Amino acid sequence: MGGNRSRQHARDYDVIVIGSGAAGLSAAVAAADAGASVLVVEAETVVGGSSRLSGGHFYAAGTSVQAEAGVIGDTADAMFEHYMTLNQWMVDPAVVRRYCDLSAPTFEWLRGLGVTFPKEGVYPSGVGSTPRGHQPDGAGQEVVNVLDGHRSHKGADMVLDSRVTGLLTDEDGRVRGIRVGDDEATAGAVILATGGFGANPEMIEKYYPEAAATGDWRWYIGADGARGDGITLGEAAGAAVDGYDRGLLLVTPGFSRDLEVLLPGWLILVNKSGRRFANESAPYTVLGGLIGKEGGNAWAVFDEDARRNASPTPTSQAYWVNDVLEKKADEGRIKRASTLTGLAAMMEVDATGLAGTVERYNADVQQGSDTAFFKPGGMRPIEKPPFYGVEVRPAILCWTGTGVRINADTCVMGRNERPIPGLFAAGETVGNLHGDRYIGGGGSYGPCIVFGKLAGENAAKYAKALNE
Repeated sequence: MGGNRSRQHARDYDVIVIGSGAAGLSAAVAAADAGASVLVVEAETVVGGSSRLSGGHFYAAGTSVQAEAGVIGDTADAMFEHYMTLNQWMVDPAVVRRYCDLSAPTFEWLRGLGVTFPKEGVYPSGVGSTPRGHQPDGAGQEVVNVLDGHRSHKGADMVLDSRVTGLLTDEDGRVRGIRVGDDEATAGAVILATGGFGANPEMIEKYYPEAAATGDWRWYIGADGARGDGITLGEAAGAAVDGYDRGLLLVTPGFSRDLEVLLPGWLILVNKSGRRFANESAPYTVLGGLIGKEGGNAWAVFDEDARRNASPTPTSQAYWVNDVLEKKADEGRIKRASTLTGLAAMMEVDATGLAGTVERYNADVQQGSDTAFFKPGGMRPIEKPPFYGVEVRPAILCWTGTGVRINADTCVMGRNERPIPGLFAAGETVGNLHGDRYIGGGGSYGPCIVFGKLAGENAAKYAKALNE
């Protein structure tokens, strides 16, 4: 596993990166740029991890592409305030601040490597009106391709199909390498960039009980290799773990495993009291949490006219279309009744509450505005039988938020609140960046690049100091 690099001070590499997603590849490129010899070790047989399956969006403030799109004056200060307020300050301010400060410079670095971000791809991502989401051409796979091309060009080695089973440590606790089965490779520094644990049911039970509670509704959109190795390896080296029961669950009716997370405007969501509790067009970043507060499920209610007119749209082709809805009702998967009272009984929600909710909603439709939740459009009255009720749950597991704690310099923190010498982390492996509410599209991928690059730079600096 030592590769073709010359050994310095009896070490195989200056920096070993575990994981080849956006965080790991950014770390490898940055470390190589800093003059370090680098090895990337990937558990899967392909490069990219969950990053290759993502949209690759980058959440950043004050970028050149924002300026090209006419978004002027956005700053890291404004991004920090929004990030902390959205999460009620229940995240690590120092780590969030570093992300905000480095988001634009790191975005420009990635753009300089060759990733194309058109100005048309700048949009208000997640919660908030400021357009900070940046959509790349070619999605996450193209970002991976560009980064991996630079990794290869700069001479950083790559080993695939090699799951790291342990970290090598000195007597003083300094991390000095990795173990893959019976093989070992030594390094001046190691970077954990193994992604999340969405493909590990045992870790979901332990660290993400909200997701575990979704049972057989749950499915994961990430890579099969995302099994929480960073947590396991980090804990064995004394790392602290943070971000318990955090992640992102997307809403689904559970008909199939299609990633469609936006609800149409022509339905209403009701809870067990038969009452609306949310704007049905709320961002996916908060809608799952709102349903979670209602016990983990809700009912989408509409009538026959809405069903008959439910045509496919760019954001809905698998669930909320007329023939699918009719088929699922015929199968009994959707509740169908000739009266709202009968539908309420089938859904086991309060009939009086449902009747009053529909009456108020229909009045709003007639006057042309949603006076309760300000839904922007697409409203239809609920008045023509039969009436339909579809159970929905936040059950599509997008990413996991539990991981090792880092400081603002990406050093992994021990349970003794001291950095573990020689150990760094970036990406979904990190547990003290994300709060209860996902910031928006690019809010996970952006930090992978930002902290991956920073971890590569700092790990290379650490290894160089050891050499000297």
